Amino acid sequence: MSDHPKITEHDSAVLIDCRSEQEYADGHIAGACSIPADSLFQRMHELPKRHVAIHLCGNPDDIEQATHYLIDRGHTVTDHTVWSAALKQQLAAEGTLETGCESRQLWQPAPLLQRFVNEIVPHYGIVPGIGLDIACGAGRDLTYLATQGWQMTGIDQSADSLERVATLAKYCKVEIDTRQLNLETGSDPLTEFADNSVDLICVARYLHRPLFPFIKRVLKPGGIIIYQTFMVGCELTTVGRPRNPNFLLKESELAEIFSGAEILLDEVEILDDGRPVAAFIARQGD
Repeated sequence: MSDHPKITEHDSAVLIDCRSEQEYADGHIAGACSIPADSLFQRMHELPKRHVAIHLCGNPDDIEQATHYLIDRGHTVTDHTVWSAALKQQLAAEGTLETGCESRQLWQPAPLLQRFVNEIVPHYGIVPGIGLDIACGAGRDLTYLATQGWQMTGIDQSADSLERVATLAKYCKVEIDTRQLNLETGSDPLTEFADNSVDLICVARYLHRPLFPFIKRVLKPGGIIIYQTFMVGCELTTVGRPRNPNFLLKESELAEIFSGAEILLDEVEILDDGRPVAAFIARQGD
């Protein structure tokens, strides 16, 4: 246990303050991320990847609760610091005490979304507009796009996932609309959305081929489709899933589905576990 952690942005461990939000706001170590111990379940999608070491700061009970939760889910807790009045005084003297609710962000959106924002948007002069994330899950990607100026709506059939979206949006200080929809039933699963009404649609790790005509219907002329999901070959890896061909894209399948669109990116990415994933971005034709 450390009396005073010497953690900088260059250290391998990330610092999570697991006290209450009010305690964090009253004073915390500079560069910490605030995730209260009793909020870890609701906010687990904000945690770093499991290989990233975690240093906890908090009251003894909070540290114990957070440590058990994190270790049980495969994370590594390498150290912890008990908060005290003496530590607060020491931090103030050293100039490493911060106050307020601002918190370091530990999560990252999909690399394809970062590539879209950092490379493709400026290159093609794309202006943020109305966006739709289909099967959005816990919402890292659409929250990231919302922070970049997109007016985002997330669709998922899981109420729990949409609650996580709302929580993440709250802490990132963005407004996000959510819709609980089953995308695999009904004659038009996107019937709530008018023709040519959306500037951007993103889909990650979800494939339901009957949905493609409705994606095209909703997307505006010149609108952007960002698609990333598993490809044929996943079933041959050590992970071996998904293996159902209904959930695996074939080579060049997205380019064929969106024939007539301007292809901005069409690559195959290989995940750390060896699974191939499509990385596809296109602009719908007029």
